[in-house]
Amino acid sequence: MQSTQKSTATASIIESMRNITIVILLILPFGQALAGEDTSAEIEFFEKRIRPVLVTKCYECHSSIASDIKGGLVLDSRNAIRKGGDSGPAVVPGKIADSLLYSALLHDSFEMPPDEKLPQNIINDFKLWIESGAADPRDMPPNAEQLSAQIWEDAFQSRKDLWSFQAPQEYPPPEVSDTNWSKLPIDRFVLKLLSNNGLTPSTSADKTTLIRRLSYILTGLPPTRQEIADFVSDETADAWPAIISHYLSSPHFGERFARHWMDVVRYTDTYGYEWDVPAKGAWRYRDYLIRAFNSDIPFDQLIREQIAGDLLPEPRINKELELIESHIGPMFYQLGEHRHGDSQEFEGIHQEMIDNKVDAFSKAFQAITIACARCHDHKLDPISQNEYYALAGTFMSSRWISRTIDLPRRNAEIKNRLSSAKAELRDLLVKAWIDDVKSNINISALDAIQPATKLPIGDINHPWNEIHKLEDSQIADKWSELRETYRKTDLEAEQYNRIHYILVADFRQGDIEGWFTDGHGIETISKSGEFTVHRGDQFVKSLLLPGVATSRLSTKLNGALRSPLTEEFSGFFLHALTSGGDFSAQRTVIDNAFLCEKQQYYAEDRYSWKTLNLYKEEERKIFLEFTTKTSNPNFPPRWGLGKKLTESMETSPDSWFSVSKIYMAQGPGSPKKRLTAFVQLLESGTPDSKKSAAILYQQWLATMVKVWGEGSATDDQIQVLNNLLQTPWVSKSATDERLKPMVDTYRSLESLIKPPRTVNGLADHDPGKDYRLNVRGSYYELGDPVPRGYLRLFSKAGTDSVAFRSSESGRLELANLVASAKNPLTARVYVNRVWQWLFGTGIVDTPSNFGELGGRPSHPRLLDWLTLRFVDSGWSTKTLVREILLTQTWRQSGKVSAEALRIDPSNRLLHHFATRRLEAEAIGDAMLASAGTLDRRLYGRPHNPFRTAEDEMKRLFSGPVDANRRRMIYTKVTIMEPAKFLATFNSPNPKIPTGARDVTNTPAQALTLLNHPFATEVARQWGEQVLTRKDTEPLARLEAMLERALSRSISSAELSEWESTLFKLANLRNVPENEIMKNQELWSDIAHTIFNTKEFIYLR
Repeated sequence: MQSTQKSTATASIIESMRNITIVILLILPFGQALAGEDTSAEIEFFEKRIRPVLVTKCYECHSSIASDIKGGLVLDSRNAIRKGGDSGPAVVPGKIADSLLYSALLHDSFEMPPDEKLPQNIINDFKLWIESGAADPRDMPPNAEQLSAQIWEDAFQSRKDLWSFQAPQEYPPPEVSDTNWSKLPIDRFVLKLLSNNGLTPSTSADKTTLIRRLSYILTGLPPTRQEIADFVSDETADAWPAIISHYLSSPHFGERFARHWMDVVRYTDTYGYEWDVPAKGAWRYRDYLIRAFNSDIPFDQLIREQIAGDLLPEPRINKELELIESHIGPMFYQLGEHRHGDSQEFEGIHQEMIDNKVDAFSKAFQAITIACARCHDHKLDPISQNEYYALAGTFMSSRWISRTIDLPRRNAEIKNRLSSAKAELRDLLVKAWIDDVKSNINISALDAIQPATKLPIGDINHPWNEIHKLEDSQIADKWSELRETYRKTDLEAEQYNRIHYILVADFRQGDIEGWFTDGHGIETISKSGEFTVHRGDQFVKSLLLPGVATSRLSTKLNGALRSPLTEEFSGFFLHALTSGGDFSAQRTVIDNAFLCEKQQYYAEDRYSWKTLNLYKEEERKIFLEFTTKTSNPNFPPRWGLGKKLTESMETSPDSWFSVSKIYMAQGPGSPKKRLTAFVQLLESGTPDSKKSAAILYQQWLATMVKVWGEGSATDDQIQVLNNLLQTPWVSKSATDERLKPMVDTYRSLESLIKPPRTVNGLADHDPGKDYRLNVRGSYYELGDPVPRGYLRLFSKAGTDSVAFRSSESGRLELANLVASAKNPLTARVYVNRVWQWLFGTGIVDTPSNFGELGGRPSHPRLLDWLTLRFVDSGWSTKTLVREILLTQTWRQSGKVSAEALRIDPSNRLLHHFATRRLEAEAIGDAMLASAGTLDRRLYGRPHNPFRTAEDEMKRLFSGPVDANRRRMIYTKVTIMEPAKFLATFNSPNPKIPTGARDVTNTPAQALTLLNHPFATEVARQWGEQVLTRKDTEPLARLEAMLERALSRSISSAELSEWESTLFKLANLRNVPENEIMKNQELWSDIAHTIFNTKEFIYLR
């Protein structure tokens, strides 16, 4: 009561001082006012105190542009407000009794605003303003645009003063009367508020309670019996700091805190909607988080990596794993639901996905709701609609691609050895093939493969096909006729191609200017003479044309080749000379779509023209991408696109493509084939018999093989040799004795290649593009482009939104703004999250909303103190965690007094440690740990959750019933039909960011622990495991099981109850007493019963 009276008195004093200040402000220059001149002080008072109220509370009904002006009253200019409406003048300067506006504000005769009376302090402002002369600089009423700007400016000015938008202040820890409880600063802040409210802290928890609590909260796992014994027996003052250090250094700390952050960023392994296609590399992002938290990477660094890790001037390198850690961070953007298969196919889908990115970004890092400004200026916070689209433009200026995260050195040595081995193998092939050509090409061999019908011109057998039925006397004339036909056809092809096709890209000479590459399969241009060593007996299937080829050394090496983003392709047909296989693809990405279904999958060893129809895509920006499956952000494809995939096909790294050149044309027909190599054959002589023609064939092909071996074969010659490889005339067999030793050596080396590691992310390949404002959020009504940038709230001047200077996306500037110690939200938001993860509730109980609708801090000074300490510590998560855990506040027991419940029923003042249920993952992990079957290895691909029914079309496959005995963090998170066991216990919705999980108590949870196959299977495994113990009496076994599950000593009374339960179960199963210790089903029942106790799934 005394505290309430004091606060009321203080508020009264503050209000009185405020009014005195205003009066002085207005009276000092009053002489000038009497002379009819409005002073700067009076104008300032009007602008700060009067105009904002008129704009926000009155203009809707009483402005010159209002759709329905009430009572003929207009208040948006000086003349109008003094003229008044139907009832007379609204404001008479100096005469409060004659000013109807003041009367209306009092709700006397009229009521303005009609919904509710304004606060008295605002009414007092109007009274002072009118009595002092009603200074008003508004000569003209505003137009609609000016009014909108005024309304927003007034709203911004009033909203920017919210507590969370102010820089954290340095508050010294308060003095407290009880210094015995704790001398730590955090405890002093807590104790001060408790004392102010007539409360005292709870007693300290016992050591077994503390270690179980600590182990679960820091690792998500129960403590081991040895850890409990060591801690309980340690009576030194260092026992508590030591056990904190022990768990902070545990590799499972990273798993625990990574899972917390995965909630915040809406982690998912799939993209949901109809097909639930995989989110490539999501699990690598999960592992990246685990490593980051275990290594205590400064959180500002982690923020920069997630926002712009691909753009950091000094990327973070993991030398041990040979990967670029910071390049994994932007997978953050690629999480969440991506809805329809091709995001640009239907209006609205793409915009919804942008909204998801903006929402996740702003809630995760800033705890504000920028996405609420998509259709209009934010209704409560200082965030304009323009700023939403400034951020959207920032995100949409980057390409949504898959990125290789391996260091180039990862396979460098093996690649060098393969290159040397390849040269030796090529020399052997040249020798073998020349021998084969000379031995195998003769009249009989050539005749044997001739079809009954005519072959097309350009086939390696076409010349022989034309002469093989002729008499020798006819051959010379026919040969000369063929020579002229080939010359003419080749010339016509050259002229036709020159007229009808524009060369877009020619990679044969190494010219890839303006194109972008990724992956370690295309670090250099493939030159003439290269070939791919394939699996299987036929190890050479085709030779590579000069150009970009990922398989020059191995089909296991990945790569992506991306074109410039351009409108030049729109309205045309593109023709690319390519080959490829094993789900390599050509992607056509329109308007930077998030997901792209315009993909052609390659399955041809021989080169052919791939035609791409962009005729209907006029005025749209497009980029092409040629990619192996490991570098394809949209692989594997949804059901119906591409051939059916097995799991081994999906995970195998083998995939390859080659592209030589690309033409653009107005029609669908591909360029005509050049016949230069055939002209060389026909010009090499004029045979007078089939025998001499066969010799010319031999010489022609042998010469081409030799030229190929020297690395100087032309494109036409390579195409002829590829035709040769389709015949039985030359050996391609890995068992050929001439080739086998070198092929075996090559394959042995190739087996040492480490498969590529890729993850979806972003790339700034193009100039930044400002996004057009969607009027009222409608994608059918587009406004002007909004310059890329960030919130005015964080600008130095505070007058305009932060515009990015970068010619690219601006993500790096955004990352630096967000990860700055000067940003009032970032560190404060994260500190609050860590507090929430440790206590169950944050100092602000809405961890992802620090805006007007969010909660207010229970301990504002403590939050600021912790925030500044966190920044000073170098943004160290572990230092922050340690400082909180050392407190008496965290070590309180769960005992609570009736008085504390009455005064603070929600425990916002922290008078005890609130009992909390384990999260879904921790429950599953605890079951496996208790059963002794938990596989504690870190990292790796996720496993499918157990399902009673599979849906192949939606990629909903079933995994092991016991979750592969791994921690639940490694269970695949699918948007469609998430793991039912986890979902029942409130695992988060992966479509949206989750700051705090729901905690429900439903019958379904009890039924799940009772009946779910996971629960029954793990109980069965525990029952099997305990049979391996050498116990001779049930009590010893019961005690061991209960101590393992509950992490505490078990009283004799409890053991007696459990023994009684055991015998009842034995009776139900008809198990005789002498068989109890050997019956697995009976002990599985006990294990299952333990899982169903409340104590097992709750923390005290």
